[in-house]
Amino acid sequence: MRKIKNTIIFIVTVAILTMFCSCCKRSEIKLGSGNEGGIYYKFADTLSDIDENITNIRTAGSQANMRLLKDGFINMGIVQSDVLSEAVNGTGDFNGNKINNVRAVAALYMESFQIIVPADSDIQTPADLKGKKVSVGEEDSGVAKNAEYILNSVSLDYNMIDVCNMNYQKSAEALKNGSIDAFFVVLGAPCDVITQLSEEMDIRILPLDDRTISYMTNLYDGYYETVIKAGTYKGIDEDVKTVGVKAVLVASQKMDSDTVADITKMLFEENDQIKKRISFANNDTKFATDNIPCAFHKGAVEYYNSIGTAITEEDQI
Repeated sequence: MRKIKNTIIFIVTVAILTMFCSCCKRSEIKLGSGNEGGIYYKFADTLSDIDENITNIRTAGSQANMRLLKDGFINMGIVQSDVLSEAVNGTGDFNGNKINNVRAVAALYMESFQIIVPADSDIQTPADLKGKKVSVGEEDSGVAKNAEYILNSVSLDYNMIDVCNMNYQKSAEALKNGSIDAFFVVLGAPCDVITQLSEEMDIRILPLDDRTISYMTNLYDGYYETVIKAGTYKGIDEDVKTVGVKAVLVASQKMDSDTVADITKMLFEENDQIKKRISFANNDTKFATDNIPCAFHKGAVEYYNSIGTAITEEDQI
């Protein structure tokens, strides 16, 4: 009888411990990234390798991630700072559809605007894209909006070019086989898709002149002047002046604060691991928190305050 009683106690104890461990296990974190040829996807993949609870969800990019967060289909997302600004302020593509349930975690790196053409192309400036067949990225992506702004800066619009909506990998293949004349990329440099393309064909990156850079940085929130350094890609022998935006990790306001704090901490404490796959990943808390057009998540605030980076949940531009 005692043996049976002890066995029952053991089984009940194991069951309770199993239930306890199950409850303690962190829930799956669905992280919206981007297309498979881009850095968002690679960054999310890297984070999922470090934290097994993170699942990389392929999406069309920034705008899609904001809408998926709003509707609760994902828990976190990577978005461009300009798209984030429009979403939280209800402007631009989010006019009348302001998103209130998303909070910032950290800026991850700078994304450079890169307009890629064959080296022997007669296209020398964005204005020369008129009448050309150009891939502006997937529909509902941040790069599609950025391309439109660049075109506007030289008095062009989508009606004045032959628009294609392809992801980066398909765009690179199309340029290589001659079915398009140019394509837009907004990624940290160097990025894999252009690095590989530059090994397979001779390319150029169109520079932006001072007027276009001034137009972009003054008219639109979240844009910065930046430079793609000579040698970043094969055949790019001179610095290329352009503009960029920050890639920002954001989270649903409903996410548990401890979970967000842990992920924020991981971005900095595991930065060496992240840099093995994304060499330009940021490890500076000032860059991570400056000029972010969105209130920060409580969990991120807790982490930053714990390491002496003064920030409050309400900190906004």
